[in-house]
Amino acid sequence: MTRASITLEFETAADTVYALAADDSGNCCFAACSGGLFRSADAGASWQRLSPSSETVTTAVALSPAFESDRSVFAAVKGGILRSSDAGDSWRAAAFPAPPPLFSCLAVSPDFERDGVLLAGALEDGVFASADRGLRWQPWNFGLFDLNVLCLALSPHWQADETVYAGAETGLYRSGNGGRAWRFTGFPTEFAPVLSLAVAADPASGETLLVAGSEARGLQASSNQGESWQALALDAAVNQLQVKCAGDGGFELYALVDDGVVYSGDSGKSWRVFQRTEALPTAMLLLDDAMLLGLHGHGIMRLPLA
Repeated sequence: MTRASITLEFETAADTVYALAADDSGNCCFAACSGGLFRSADAGASWQRLSPSSETVTTAVALSPAFESDRSVFAAVKGGILRSSDAGDSWRAAAFPAPPPLFSCLAVSPDFERDGVLLAGALEDGVFASADRGLRWQPWNFGLFDLNVLCLALSPHWQADETVYAGAETGLYRSGNGGRAWRFTGFPTEFAPVLSLAVAADPASGETLLVAGSEARGLQASSNQGESWQALALDAAVNQLQVKCAGDGGFELYALVDDGVVYSGDSGKSWRVFQRTEALPTAMLLLDDAMLLGLHGHGIMRLPLA
């Protein structure tokens, strides 16, 4: 399937995009890249490099759910995590002991406006947590026997259950107390490593779908917090996932694979090509009417969803 698209290149043509994030309106977007952190004020149509992350590898970015009022942004860089309360105009750094962790992902509490909780996954150092809006961090790895954390996902019912999932090289872990203690789930170990996670709840039924993408065995789905799993009809390495409710009790899924993006409108039973790419796709983000697709060494593509 071919779609009309616009290729948006940054100041440095070789920039690789590691993560994308946007506010609820979809207008204010952020891109964590090999050449620093970039911001767009027009839904990805144009970008500017932010300071002090200039020319510093930025591996993850996340926004407060209340971004439109508190303007809070968090970015993982070499040696620490940056936090901003003015949408990226100024930054403060939370430093970590040497050797500094290499962060792979960030997750913000859906109830961040009240609890101020953030989680960060790191390679070789497990999970770090902050309960004071990113000012101070501490490792929360009790029961987490694999410290190579590749992805994190928080329950849509976080305020009630404090459930968080951590994808690691050897499988999937779950915490029911906000990350303070972990245990291995029923995720099949032969499908590891877990490269991507997505979780969503149907607003009508309350049913939650957890989807995990692996390097060699495609997608697995669970509706009971990871205790049991069912394979979805996609046999490919999945580097990132987006899941949203379809409005009929089912879910729509977008999966980032090695040569583009594939889409399922029936909870993963069948798939079709959404967009093929020549460069390796590295990150994606769904807006209301478009998708931002980060490419290895080729900036960002903006693709219409309709």
